[in-house]
Amino acid sequence: MNPSDEQRATGTDATTGGAASRKLVDANEFLASRARAAEAQSASPTATSVNAAHLIRIEGELRSCLQRDALWQHLVNESAVLIPFGESLVLESRASLRGKSTSAWRVLAISGLAEVQRDAPMVLWYQRLVEKLTQSSDGGLQPESFELPQYADEHDPCTEQAALRHLLWLPLHDGGTALGVGWLLAADHTWEEQHITLASRLAQAYAHGALAIAGRAQPLPAWRRHKSRTAAFAGLAFLLALVLALVKVPLMTLAPVEVVARAPFVVAAPVAGVVERIVVQPGTAVNIGNPLVQLVDTALRSDFEVAEQKLQVARAKMLRYQQASIGDSSAKRELAVAQTEAQVARAERDFAKAMLDKSVITAQQAGVALYGDPRDWVGRPVAVGEAIMQVANPQQVEFKLQVAVADAVNLRDAARVKVFLDAAPLQPIEAQVVRAAYKAETDPAGVASFAVSARAADAADNISRLGLRGTARVYGEQVSLFYYLFRRPIVALRQWSGI
Repeated sequence: MNPSDEQRATGTDATTGGAASRKLVDANEFLASRARAAEAQSASPTATSVNAAHLIRIEGELRSCLQRDALWQHLVNESAVLIPFGESLVLESRASLRGKSTSAWRVLAISGLAEVQRDAPMVLWYQRLVEKLTQSSDGGLQPESFELPQYADEHDPCTEQAALRHLLWLPLHDGGTALGVGWLLAADHTWEEQHITLASRLAQAYAHGALAIAGRAQPLPAWRRHKSRTAAFAGLAFLLALVLALVKVPLMTLAPVEVVARAPFVVAAPVAGVVERIVVQPGTAVNIGNPLVQLVDTALRSDFEVAEQKLQVARAKMLRYQQASIGDSSAKRELAVAQTEAQVARAERDFAKAMLDKSVITAQQAGVALYGDPRDWVGRPVAVGEAIMQVANPQQVEFKLQVAVADAVNLRDAARVKVFLDAAPLQPIEAQVVRAAYKAETDPAGVASFAVSARAADAADNISRLGLRGTARVYGEQVSLFYYLFRRPIVALRQWSGI
């Protein structure tokens, strides 16, 4: 295959993330331009001769493809000069891979991409669509053009968001021999008969090329040319495997660790308001009763002063009726009402005083004030119960580990932990797991992990500062050296193969 420079650049630089999206857009724009050129040529008087020339060139180039992967890449990309499409895919039936009857399909190549992202939502959606298509009456053995949402799940977000609504399915077979491979084309226009005819001719040519590649004589394997050397390597490999199976080592996991307070007191807003100022600086030692946070108290102070004045008015009224009740019986009745009003006013005054006192948040335990920049809090509104800072005893600390879900095999009670702080990497600290979260949480980086708490085994270990970070090694049960070395490859193999 001799692809153009633009296609080679697109296929080489396509990666995951934002770079992959930009390269995919560039490749699709390039293929779309070629498709528009092909459509314009088909409308010209010399369309037949031009298409024939392109068809001859493509059939000649596919003969130079020595591998099936290169053949499918050539099919999904080079066919754009003949057929106007928005996206092209080659899929293979898993029946041809495992030798048993099944309707599942796997994407082998996508136009504009050098590699297929197996877990991409659109790739999985195309596989399900072809699976449902092949389960129809003819089993997907004949070319078929259709429009979404036919053969697709109407409630799937990919079905609703698909911009290319017209699809063309072409199974690859040559002389009655089915390859178990299909070619799927997606476009934003209705498929015309001439496009279907050209696509069918291309499908037959590539099917013939695939059968030719499968029938080529393969060179003699290297292990058969060097049998004695292969036998020696096999013996060494057996001895090495035996050693790996007999040697026992503890299963270890590395996790990031941070020094945190063991039982910090959370300073929360008792009332809704606005922070006027933070009284103490970060890291300042405080005692019980020391003021920590001052909330804006204008409204609370006004409420208290109004309640105080109401209480004074109620007391004056009660005093007047007390004096008048000596000679006036009606004043005695009004005295009882005035006393009740005075009690209500006193209760309102006490409540306003209590709310005013809450505008100054004080420390409920001795320790060190832990929070961020004081300037971030000035003028900031807070809700009831919103945490503002913590007061913690710097002598009572523990280690907080973030153990990835894939390494959670070591999470057991009293598991041994060795902590290596970045501030003192040559002075490891022995610790033990005291608790582990039952449910994994996702951090801002998108990694799911378990929050694990560990405490130093020796109380004499001096942790000089809260917030220190480092790496912790969590020790698990004894396993064979083979399992320790190949646990992750085994997991990756099972995830990929499903065995």
